[in-house]
Amino acid sequence: MSARPAFYLRLSMADGDLGKDGKDESNSIENQRELLRCFVETREELAGEEIIEYVDDGYSGVDFKRPAFRRMIDDAKKGVIDTILVKDLSRLGRDYIGVGDYLEQIFPVLGIRFIAVNSNYDSSKYIGRTMGLDMAVSNLVNALYSRDISKKVKAGIHTRWNQGISTTGRPPYGYIKDNFAVGGWRVDDEAAEVVKTIFEKAANGWTSLMIAGHLNENNIDTPSLHREKLNQFGGKRKVADSECLWDASKINKIIHRYEYTGAFVQNQRESMRVGSHITRAVPKHKQVVIENGHEAIISAELYEKAQLSIKFMSTPKFKTENNYPLRGKMRCGTCRLALNRVEHAYDAVYFCSHKSRSGKKSKCCDRHMPASEIDAAVYRALKSQLRIVREIGLRLKDSQKKTSADNADIIRRLEKETEILKAERIRQYEAYADGVISRDNYLAKSEKLTVEIDDIQKKLDSLHFLTDDCVGLTDEIEEIDEKAEQFESENALSKEAAQAFIQTVYVYDEKTIEVEFTFDDLIRRANEKLAEV
Repeated sequence: MSARPAFYLRLSMADGDLGKDGKDESNSIENQRELLRCFVETREELAGEEIIEYVDDGYSGVDFKRPAFRRMIDDAKKGVIDTILVKDLSRLGRDYIGVGDYLEQIFPVLGIRFIAVNSNYDSSKYIGRTMGLDMAVSNLVNALYSRDISKKVKAGIHTRWNQGISTTGRPPYGYIKDNFAVGGWRVDDEAAEVVKTIFEKAANGWTSLMIAGHLNENNIDTPSLHREKLNQFGGKRKVADSECLWDASKINKIIHRYEYTGAFVQNQRESMRVGSHITRAVPKHKQVVIENGHEAIISAELYEKAQLSIKFMSTPKFKTENNYPLRGKMRCGTCRLALNRVEHAYDAVYFCSHKSRSGKKSKCCDRHMPASEIDAAVYRALKSQLRIVREIGLRLKDSQKKTSADNADIIRRLEKETEILKAERIRQYEAYADGVISRDNYLAKSEKLTVEIDDIQKKLDSLHFLTDDCVGLTDEIEEIDEKAEQFESENALSKEAAQAFIQTVYVYDEKTIEVEFTFDDLIRRANEKLAEV
């Protein structure tokens, strides 16, 4: 399949005109499409070509994390498209550095011709040269426009804050969003009782761990479980269902929230720059606090008393070696959360911090487990599993040779039968053309012969697929073998071997370890194929 030209069409929410007149796309998208179609018709090298469209309707141009744009770049890498057309440079993006990278680095490497019609830009005219001063200035203007829009949007948000209107997407635990309630938040009675309990116990000198243990012992749902019951939980929980428990960090987050006194606290975090998804905490003196913005759950006096009484957990200052082989792959088998690793003079240890934060209700292992023992166990498991892969590969090769020899005779016989049936179908047509048989008789016999030919073809396709599939699996196994040979001389698990073969390690305790390998699916498919042949 030859590469084709593509239209990239984009409209941001700020541009307006979305869903106008009941349309799924905006009029501006339609206008961009029509302009590009007219342009293509005037270009001999593009006219008559089938166009692929990529549409991001309602996406900002300040970054490139747009679904259709990402799909287009993936297709460009695969060679599906060779030309990209946009209305103007601002449709590609409004980040002038990012746009410059695509025009001068990425598109040329991918062999993509880029055309911005209204900007009068065609990359084929700039081969071996930069995009020129005019394009650079236009690109910079687009970026400045985005920053100006961002400032206006922020000013509007600040106005709403000063009017006591919350712009928070989801209210804190203890409240439910309700546009008819004062401030737009309504007290969630069930959760509010839990919030009161937390503050009262904190004010009476309970530690955050003691409070978490009390809630767990009384089977009180955590905020995420409670929101799930209300169909308001929009995230994906990392912890296992059985270990979704209260812990000290959850308690501390609630006690820190001044909103429970009835105040709106806005502007707690801000973006690092326009279009960035990275945020940073805003100092308290710069936050916007509107008292009596909604119904309170606790009094300001109880809040202050809890702040003075609670013994907040300090953040552990672990001295962790960042380059250990299984970094990022170690998880607790019970709660499924990441294990911590601490280096000591004599040895490193793994441990699950969820246990220490959640109390005795948690079933996680509460011991510090020697890293050397666990790493060695994982290494032994990897060596054993690689031997199994090699054995499966040898069995698959033997089976493939035997199957190929058997199938070769079957394939030759089926192909011969197909030739005979096709010849008979031609003979029947000639008999009909000469008037020897009637039209109905010819159609009936022709249909019967066609069905027989199709059945044989399905058998041939199945035999060819079986052979090709075996070859593909054998190739994959040989690739694993080649990688494994690089580490055969090693006496311990290296970072490179862990990266190549280890997916995740689940540790229940020192003696119970579950390892997920990167080639587990390959072993499954190979065993299924051996069962078939």
